[in-house]
Amino acid sequence: MRHHIALALLLAACGSGDTSIELNFSALVNGAPLACGRTYQGIGASASTLEIIEAKYYIHDPQLITARGERVPLELEQDQTYQRERVALLDFEDGTGKCTGGDAATRTVVRGTAADDEYVGVRFEIGLPESMNHLDAATAPAPLNQPGMWWSWKGGFKYMRFDVATRGNDAYYLHLGATACDGTLAGGYTCAAGNVPVVELTGDLATSAIAFDLGTLWADLDVDHQVDFQTDFVPGCMAFLGDPECPDIFTKLGLDTNGHAVGSPTVFSLRGAP
Repeated sequence: MRHHIALALLLAACGSGDTSIELNFSALVNGAPLACGRTYQGIGASASTLEIIEAKYYIHDPQLITARGERVPLELEQDQTYQRERVALLDFEDGTGKCTGGDAATRTVVRGTAADDEYVGVRFEIGLPESMNHLDAATAPAPLNQPGMWWSWKGGFKYMRFDVATRGNDAYYLHLGATACDGTLAGGYTCAAGNVPVVELTGDLATSAIAFDLGTLWADLDVDHQVDFQTDFVPGCMAFLGDPECPDIFTKLGLDTNGHAVGSPTVFSLRGAP
């Protein structure tokens, strides 16, 4: 299991002239590696504590950025477990501590091939393509067969799920997915708010890591806040902008009030490998 920051581009020349590439991802809490069973201090506006319960997200359509500024698709390895078609699942919890909803398996890499070139950046989208968003997790193929990552036929999947326990809440949530959806199972669905962050990072890929920091995400929020069931129904953000915690979260995820991507999320960064 690799929870330390590590992003490696493993370059192995293939007969086709392509290069085998492995991108390593990590999840952090105020710069410290995220791990089940560990308690973190000084979280958010109330300087609360945090212990992870669930930590997963999907990415799709990863691309590499060349020194010339061109985007080259990363053709994902089709392992049919964590990667399928254009989608990959990242899983940072190992079933220990409060992470009782998961198992020991984690996934912190994305593997694929691309044309041999000098790459100085990476770009990907959080979530699923619309064509895959309204499948049934009970019957969908891996990595879409994650019941905990599915909302409903209408709502589709949770693109990103981070559940934590804080000093004031047994569970405080980030569930990001499409909202304002309408349609039928037979006719299909459309969602007014896609809520798909677009991550684009540039830097020295050979010595840096793609890192997501929960401490940065919740830095300005009171994660001990108690819901009042009139203006705030759930501790945390469920991708509904009527939720008072969601606007700040959306800004940090690079989304506007209509769920459109307007910039790269500030909670993602390229971090130097230790």
